[in-house]
Amino acid sequence: MTFYYAAVQAGFWMTWCSAVSYAAVYLQGLGYRNAELGLITAAGSLCGALLGTSLSDWIDRQPRVTADRLALPVLLAQAAALVLLLFFPVKGAVSAVGFALYMSFSASVNSLNLKLYSDAAYRGTAINYGFARGMGSLFYVFASLILGFAVERTSVRAVPVAGLLLFVWQLAAFLCFRRHLPPAQTSSGGSTAKGSPLPVFIRKNRRFCVLLLGTVLIFFAHNVVSSYMINITRNVGGDTSTMGLLNGFMAAVEIPVLVFSSALFSKRSNASLLRVAFVFFALKAAAIALATSVPLLGAAFLLQAPSYALYTAAIVPYVARVVAYEDSAKAQSLAFTMTTLGGVLANILGGWMFDGLSVKNVLWIACAVSVLGAAVAVSGVQSRTVKK
Repeated sequence: MTFYYAAVQAGFWMTWCSAVSYAAVYLQGLGYRNAELGLITAAGSLCGALLGTSLSDWIDRQPRVTADRLALPVLLAQAAALVLLLFFPVKGAVSAVGFALYMSFSASVNSLNLKLYSDAAYRGTAINYGFARGMGSLFYVFASLILGFAVERTSVRAVPVAGLLLFVWQLAAFLCFRRHLPPAQTSSGGSTAKGSPLPVFIRKNRRFCVLLLGTVLIFFAHNVVSSYMINITRNVGGDTSTMGLLNGFMAAVEIPVLVFSSALFSKRSNASLLRVAFVFFALKAAAIALATSVPLLGAAFLLQAPSYALYTAAIVPYVARVVAYEDSAKAQSLAFTMTTLGGVLANILGGWMFDGLSVKNVLWIACAVSVLGAAVAVSGVQSRTVKK
């Protein structure tokens, strides 16, 4: 099951690479300015966050609605948006709406993937999440490198073409995982517990929500870099292929932490790992702002390992321990959605800032926000474990 789940993660993160990491490249290639593409990607991210959270809340409150039933229609909707982009490869309303929909459906798939993991673990299936997520980063590296060279040698239309190929991968991986997923267990009364409505969930998990607030601020700074990587790369003398290499390198340094997280950090609690990760997010933001060349920017991205990779390895098991299972879909989706919401703010404000300010000034603003977010998020981390 770890192998099948690794294939699911690989499919999602390769798709994320094409839909999010190459969004600026694709939309700039069609003629959109930074502020315009920022609005498009913000709309896509926001819709994805709302859709993912809504689907997760539906799953928690309706036991008959499951992640494995919803994944297929969401993937098909993603493919439909890509077909739209292939037929309208010019700047205009159709391409803007089409790319926003592509981002939306791509992001919401992860909420379902995280629920699949929670379901498998709850039903007694052992999955090494860190290893599976590490394979997601490894294949993200491959996708970033291949897309960077493909766009440089052909055109930005390579992005939706790659997206359709990755849709096939995601579909095959999901079907394999679903085939081996154990059936759901019902309680002795014959029904499964229902989750809380979102307002009740927030009141019951206030400290968890403080962590989520800090996560939004941290990932605002994180996404100012990742969403506008092409601007930052060009500022230090690189081009699109350089950006592809840097994206690949940044993902590559995550892999050892993710793959070996169970062995490396078996004696440390997920709460402690999260606190360390939040501090390193702020340090990484400062290092990126200080970088003046491609090698120095690459060196700054080494801090991706103790920041983003450590956070990623710890957050899913952490949520599973501090939030009740009946609210697990909502909680896991919210943890991912907060990173997306940070991306929405980065896309809206980042495009405006990059159009009106120097790259260095934008990066120092992002650094200040990251420091604030780290302080808030650390205060929201808790060590208690919920009773199952």
